[in-house]
Amino acid sequence: MLHYRLDLNTAVLTKENKIGNWESLGRLTFDQIIPKDLPYNAVVLAFNYKKTLVLSILGTQQVYLLDLQKMTLKRLDNSFYRGYNFQAIQYFRNDTLFSHGGMGFWHANNVSTYFSFKAKEWEMTSAPLEMGPRWMKRDFGGYDENRNVLSVIEFPALYETEKRHMTYKYFEKDIQKNDWTYKGELNVDLIKSSGITRLESEFIDGKYFFLNGPILVWADPLSNSIYQTNSVIPMFNSYFEFAYHKGYIYSYRRMNAPTNEEIIIKIDSISIEKLKSLSTRKGPFYIEPYPTDLLGYSAAAILILTAGGIYAYRKRKPQKVQESFAEPLDGLPAGASAFLNACLHYPKGHAFSSQHFTEMMGYGSYAYETQRQVRAKLIKGINSYFWAHYRMDDVIVRQTADDDKRFSVYLIAEVHYEALKKLLQV
Repeated sequence: MLHYRLDLNTAVLTKENKIGNWESLGRLTFDQIIPKDLPYNAVVLAFNYKKTLVLSILGTQQVYLLDLQKMTLKRLDNSFYRGYNFQAIQYFRNDTLFSHGGMGFWHANNVSTYFSFKAKEWEMTSAPLEMGPRWMKRDFGGYDENRNVLSVIEFPALYETEKRHMTYKYFEKDIQKNDWTYKGELNVDLIKSSGITRLESEFIDGKYFFLNGPILVWADPLSNSIYQTNSVIPMFNSYFEFAYHKGYIYSYRRMNAPTNEEIIIKIDSISIEKLKSLSTRKGPFYIEPYPTDLLGYSAAAILILTAGGIYAYRKRKPQKVQESFAEPLDGLPAGASAFLNACLHYPKGHAFSSQHFTEMMGYGSYAYETQRQVRAKLIKGINSYFWAHYRMDDVIVRQTADDDKRFSVYLIAEVHYEALKKLLQV
C-alpha cells in the first residue's frame, strides 16, 4: 500500500518506504507524453498488466503504461473529451480495463465503457439498460471479482433541492450475462441508526464499508446482511486508506511522530473472517421488492371481481336499446384512453422521452423502479388490446433515440396514428 510519486518537472519517480520517507527510483523516460496534459493531484488508479502497471486518471479518460523495469511511462490513449467520469467505478478483468458511470458537469451517469488497447480509445460496452441504475460512482459501488458482479447503490439525484424522502436502491449486474437485477431498496434507516451519517462507502471484497470516524458498519450483499462491529477496531477510520488482498483488508495511514520531526507509516490488517467474528448482524442490507408475480395475481383477482360485479350490475339494470355500433374502446386498461388522447395531440412521429411518457400516464410521482414496471404494463396492455380487437400491431413502439444512442424514446406508430385519432375521436 505504499505510494509512488512523480515529479513532472524532473521526471523523477520516487517510492515511499515504511518509515515515511521517499526514495528515488530514477528518471522516467516519457513516451508520447505532453507533461502539461498530466493533471496535478489527480486520482490515479493502478492495475497490474503483464508485469507493468496501467494507470487510469479519473476525470480525464487518460490511460498510461508504467514499466518499472524499463523505467518508462507511455501514453496509451488518444482521448480528447474529458470531465464526465470523475469517481467512475473502474476495474481490470481479462486484461481489459472497464469503467462504469462517474460524474462531471453537474451530472452523474450510467455509461459503461472499456479501453481498447487497439483503437486507443474508450469504447461503449453496451447501451445503458433501462432495468439498471440511472447513475453509478465508486463511493456507491464496485466490482465483486469473486462473483463477477457489478454491485451498485443508486443514490438520489445530485443537487436535489426538494426536502423529501431520499431513496437509495440496490442493483447487481451479472457481467457474463450483461443483465441487471434490482434487488431492493437500501435499508437506510438501519444503517444510520448505528451512527453513520453519510452513505458514501468503501467497496472491499464485494462488501460495503460505511464509516463515520471510528464507527464501522458494513454490509454483505451476498447474504443481504448489515453488520456492526462490537467495539472500535483501530485500523478502521474514515480518514484511512484501504486495500484488499487474499482474504485480508489492509489499512494505511500517515502519522506524525511525537517529536513532529518525522512521519510514521502505519499499516494494519484483518481477515474478513476475523472481522465477521467481531461483528453482530443488525438486519437486512436491502428490502426486497414485493414479488411481481403476487402483484400480477392480485391484479388479476381484482379484475375478475370487478368484472363479476359489473356483470351482476348489468343483469339487474334495465337494458337500454342497443346502439348500432359497439363502444370501440370498451375494455382498454384504466387510464389508457386519456393517455392516448394526450399523446395524439402531438404531431405524428413525435418522440417521447421515458420521463415525459411516464408523466403523461400519471405515474410521475411513483418510485423509479415502480415507474418502469407500471409503464411497461400499460404499454403492453394497450398494444395487446388493439391487436386483439383491431389487428393493429404495436400501436406504441420503443426505439433508440436519434441524438443519443444510450437512451430510448417512445412513439405512437405512424402507421396507426390516423386510425387511433378516429377511434378515440381526437
